[in-house]
Amino acid sequence: MNFTQHALNKLELYEIDPDDAETSRSIHIFYDTTQSSDIKIVRIADILFALVIDPNTQNLIAIYRTDQKTIDNRRKARRWI
Repeated sequence: MNFTQHALNKLELYEIDPDDAETSRSIHIFYDTTQSSDIKIVRIADILFALVIDPNTQNLIAIYRTDQKTIDNRRKARRWI
């Protein structure tokens, strides 16, 4: 997996080793219908993160903290399928 500069900046901000982001087991995998990207939900150090992945290149575009309420709301709104 390759990382965009934005993703690398976020990994540094959250103090996450890129290898941890790449090798973390998925809890859920979704497709973001508004951004046309894959979303991989992982748990790193007991914190949920959403990894935004370009489905064509498999590049990690961004990573951000999330929670179960946000995941549920995006699924309910059919943004993530």
